[in-house]
Amino acid sequence: MKWRIITTGKPSFVWSRDAAGEYEKRIRRFTALSVVSLKAGSDVAAYQKASEGCFRIALDERGLSLNTLALYDRVMAWEQEGTKEVSVWIGGSDGFGEAVKPHVDLTLRLGDFTLMHELALVVWLEQVYRVYTLKENIPYHRP
Repeated sequence: MKWRIITTGKPSFVWSRDAAGEYEKRIRRFTALSVVSLKAGSDVAAYQKASEGCFRIALDERGLSLNTLALYDRVMAWEQEGTKEVSVWIGGSDGFGEAVKPHVDLTLRLGDFTLMHELALVVWLEQVYRVYTLKENIPYHRP
């Protein structure tokens, strides 16, 4: 299964670029991954266009909360169901609002805190990497 991460803008902080780049490299050992950066202020239509043909996930503070093992279970189920590609939408500083729900298959949140999109990108990539280390039985995740 392939991953397409769609964000508003490229990370501007060195630490977030470095961290995202490190996790991108790690994830690509297990599966295909692309990170698409849209212009700041892009609307839902731009995210839809960039994620055409994908199972769509939006990260939003009003979404479902999963722990790592529940995310792992979902990813394994998607793979078994034959899902070819998953896109994950990470909005900008204003988020998506309720308007995003009809356009995605799943809305998830990364926790109770609101995170800047650059940090949300790093957190999401780390969780995807963690899922694949669980799948491959690599000792990274410690319950």
